[in-house]
Amino acid sequence: MSCSDLPDWYLQRRIAVVDLRSAAWRRARAEVVPPGYAPDECLRRLAKARRVRRIGRGLFVVADPVRETAAIAIASALFADEPHYVTTDAALAFHGAIDQPVRQITVVLAHRRRPLDIGPSVVRPVMVRADRLATADAFDTSTDGFKVRVATREQAVVDALVEPGWIVYGDLLPEVDLYRNRDRTHCRGGIGAVHSCGPAPRLLTRGRRPPCASLTCRPAAAAGRPTASQAQDERAVLHSMAGLWLICATSSGSQPTIGEPATSATQMVCAAYRTRTAATSTKGARK
Repeated sequence: MSCSDLPDWYLQRRIAVVDLRSAAWRRARAEVVPPGYAPDECLRRLAKARRVRRIGRGLFVVADPVRETAAIAIASALFADEPHYVTTDAALAFHGAIDQPVRQITVVLAHRRRPLDIGPSVVRPVMVRADRLATADAFDTSTDGFKVRVATREQAVVDALVEPGWIVYGDLLPEVDLYRNRDRTHCRGGIGAVHSCGPAPRLLTRGRRPPCASLTCRPAAAAGRPTASQAQDERAVLHSMAGLWLICATSSGSQPTIGEPATSATQMVCAAYRTRTAATSTKGARK
């Protein structure tokens, strides 16, 4: 085989990125690149022929002649040899929760990396503690055959709530809007059905005013997207989410009744809370 066969070797294995530091490259070099052939020279010729596209030092995107490789597949392939997952906007778009063009792909890592422009999008690595990364609700899947490690919809929403700076289109999510408005709803004492995200969602007495002391309440005019200080980690924010969620009466003025089911947005937040709490508890038990 010759250097010109290198892109086909990668595409046959559905690997989107040639990374000269990766295990995949070491296998490809042993099987494809002739002995004594300098990798830089090989890839320079492939780039000139538009078989690969350089995106960084030692990093090349393989050109698929059939269709353009999805940006999320390229972003995940950049970190194939280390723990990671794609979250917030790109993950939510992958799950069909948003339909906006994603120009920033957030990838969660356990160490710092610089942002990287891959053409259609900018890959923005963000760093979290290793234990938080290990317990994240993410899974391996594929898009057009390319492997992707992506957060579940619930995990992506939780990440958006815990780290508002990670998401661009947070205002389009009902969960974020519900969380953002919970302060003005709780503090003005509206009448409605109150949901709790404890071990199982439950309804409290209709018309009962939730205690504002259970959450950090802000004036209605100051309500905005949630923020997490340096001392406030994911677990603290999730416990705040696990407070009382007040679903106001409808615009028609009718009052909700006891036993009224939670909205889908509330159910989603509760499910995300229980998932993360269980994962954190399991991690602590193993220690």
